[in-house]
Amino acid sequence: MNKYIIHTVNIVIGILTIGFSLFLTWGVLAFGPEGNTLIIALPLVVMAIWLMIYKLQIKYQTAISFISLLLLEFLLLYLVAIMINL
Repeated sequence: MNKYIIHTVNIVIGILTIGFSLFLTWGVLAFGPEGNTLIIALPLVVMAIWLMIYKLQIKYQTAISFISLLLLEFLLLYLVAIMINL
């Protein structure tokens, strides 16, 4: 797999997911009920998931591993998103 494609796709996904998690965290802290201090860890969890999958995609540069790791990344981010109890 071309490194340019891997970097481009992952940088765009990283910016979108981390930006959305920061926006969600700000929204919950600003307008949500009291006691949602655990939401502060959301951007860190999203960034850790994204970084681990990104490093694995760089290490294993085949098309199958890229697609499977990309699907795994979306699945993990989806699970993190539905686990948030607002």
